[in-house]
Amino acid sequence: MKFQIYISALFLIFANIAVDAQTDDAKPSWIELHGYIKYIQNTTFVQKIDSNATTNLIHNRLNFKFNIAPKFSARLEIRNRIFYGEQIEQTPNFGDLINQDNGYFHLYHLWVNEESFVAQSTIDRMLLQYSDDKWEVIIGRQRINWGINNVWNPNDLFNAFNLLEFDYEERPGSDAIRIQHNLKNNASFELAYKASKNSEEQIAALLYKWNRKKYDFQLLSGIYQTDFVVGGGWAGSIKEAGFKGEMSYFIPKQNSLDSYENFCFSLMIDQTFKNDWYLALTMLYNSNPTNAFMISEGIYNFNVSAKMLFPFEYNFHFTALKTISPISSFNFSFIYSPEKNTLILIPSFTWNVATNFDLDFLAQSFFADQSNYKNLGTNLFIRSRWSF
Repeated sequence: MKFQIYISALFLIFANIAVDAQTDDAKPSWIELHGYIKYIQNTTFVQKIDSNATTNLIHNRLNFKFNIAPKFSARLEIRNRIFYGEQIEQTPNFGDLINQDNGYFHLYHLWVNEESFVAQSTIDRMLLQYSDDKWEVIIGRQRINWGINNVWNPNDLFNAFNLLEFDYEERPGSDAIRIQHNLKNNASFELAYKASKNSEEQIAALLYKWNRKKYDFQLLSGIYQTDFVVGGGWAGSIKEAGFKGEMSYFIPKQNSLDSYENFCFSLMIDQTFKNDWYLALTMLYNSNPTNAFMISEGIYNFNVSAKMLFPFEYNFHFTALKTISPISSFNFSFIYSPEKNTLILIPSFTWNVATNFDLDFLAQSFFADQSNYKNLGTNLFIRSRWSF
């Protein structure tokens, strides 16, 4: 079935359900809809701002939730994006670059693919969920979040995300089955399997969580694509500072020219102070880095995986956030690696203009020591968001 027909049929079904739900006021509403509409203008330049290229993005999200029964629910979430501008025209095959996912089902469609205008839709959540006091079972496209740290998550086997793609708060989903069994004393077992038509892209793993002496711990083991993986992590505090860490060790199932072992370790310390300051420092270590980092394709197609969350051996992320008022805050972050003295500056300002309406200003500026230390490119973003 073509994507257009599928989407049209779904919306007709939703419309009929909504009408039926509204005919009987005695029954609680079992269909919910929320989402947002964003507009982002991105200006990109290298060293001199007068030689820039612009990108415009209209980003809409529709989140449907169905409360089928006390223990059953379902979700359908659709991401719609329209890109246009000079940078789209200057990026070869931009439409093909963004029109990808690694799911078992191809739940995406490129509506328009012109030289400077691209429109695309993706279903990144489509699931059925059963929950009770001891069991939770989810089948379908979903986000399986096993990560602990805020920035780099070696334990996030199923849905590793690009931290530079700030406009995707929901993060990617997987076509998977997840079963969780809750035990006593806040302990739990979790089994998850990500399906793929390519056997080398399948993921199956077991996670065990428990709590001891005010610390949360977890251990995991399984198969990650072409590797075996073992790992674990913790979350707790040292006095008033948060202290988190996670690690994963990837071992190839078979030796080949493109196979390699990698040990990923991420450590995070953060603290909120009484004067409305929040500070966080995160470190990521890769035992076998790729050292391959390009910004030519922008933030929309920087591929990452749990095995390689950032391409260098040592990586550091620092955040200083200051709450200015109940409706505004300033955040200064940077990423640094000793490899070629790579530095990414990420200042941002957030303003809650009105109820359900936000305005953000953000920059990403890249520096590295190549033939000489210089700016490789800067992205300036203005984002407005209306939520419903």
